Amino acid sequence: MAMAQNTLPDYHFLLIAPNLGSQWFYEAARRYWLRFFPTVISNYTLLPLIPEQYSMAVTVVARRDRISQFGVELARLVPRALFDPVVYDFYEDTKAELDRRAETYQPFGVPLPPTATWTPAPTAQPLLPTPGPIATDGPTPTPAPVTASPSPEITEEGTPEVTAEATDDLTPEVTEEPGTPAPPTPLYPTPGPVTGGRNP
Repeated sequence: MAMAQNTLPDYHFLLIAPNLGSQWFYEAARRYWLRFFPTVISNYTLLPLIPEQYSMAVTVVARRDRISQFGVELARLVPRALFDPVVYDFYEDTKAELDRRAETYQPFGVPLPPTATWTPAPTAQPLLPTPGPIATDGPTPTPAPVTASPSPEITEEGTPEVTAEATDDLTPEVTEEPGTPAPPTPLYPTPGPVTGGRNP
């Protein structure tokens, strides 16, 4: 069941029709937004995600040729939402109506009861990126021990000797005497310029 027009919702949204320019929001709806702080949306994608225990209202600013389309789409997606159309074909008329609503504290164009006070939208419980351990009926499981990689064995000479099992690897084993540097590797020129073409 949709909420009444003279009550305040838990969530208030403002949608400016996409075929209208940015001045319809930044200038025409400026005072209205500063008074009621509705959440500005460009479509209804977010609305079905709001839990059913919360009420919502959508103020739609559009011309006569598009307003029925917005109303039908909202009734199909979220029938419990209040559809609040602001329908004027001219920018000046829309600005005058939104300014009037801001001055008289009528977010939906009708007077609110004296006891109505604007409250911020409820906040949901935050989602923790790393939740704690899952509670179980039995004892808390202990994590498996971490095993380290094998360390080299130290011989009497003080030189580490790494022992490994024989494998079928055909890579030749390179032995170097301590203190002798490895032979330098020659640098080969590139086959041509990076950009293509021929060398001069």
